[in-house]
Amino acid sequence: MRRLNSLKGQGLILILLVLLGLVIVFVALSGVSVRVRSAPTVQEAVWQVSDQRVTAARIGQEVEAVTVVKAVEEYVGSIVVKIRKDTRLWPDSDYQVSTFPVNLRGGEDKELRILFAPDEASGGSLRGYFIEIEFQVTRTTWTMENSYPPRLTVTT
Repeated sequence: MRRLNSLKGQGLILILLVLLGLVIVFVALSGVSVRVRSAPTVQEAVWQVSDQRVTAARIGQEVEAVTVVKAVEEYVGSIVVKIRKDTRLWPDSDYQVSTFPVNLRGGEDKELRILFAPDEASGGSLRGYFIEIEFQVTRTTWTMENSYPPRLTVTT
């Protein structure tokens, strides 16, 4: 009887090891088949006032941030466009955020527009405003070049 219980225990351990091995093989093979998507590229990111490109605006003036993204391959998901305050010696902060659902095939482009009014002039701790784009599907971010221009300067 004792020998029978010992054989049952060994058989159970063998079955558990085989199942564990199958799980490891399945996880390894499914990891190989995961496809990494490419984020769209930012073709353009500019500021406009009354449909004219600008690099400076006044406090309270309506400014439109215009960005154009182009899909490298199919991209279905959200793109978040942020207008951020560029602050000296302090972390930058979001000023306005908009989320755009998109469904792009490879090679297609999409224009994304955000209308806002700056509430603070450049000078002191605020350098100006800039655009940041988050591609939610690929978890990647594009940030406007850190110079003026292309970043927006604001006057009183």
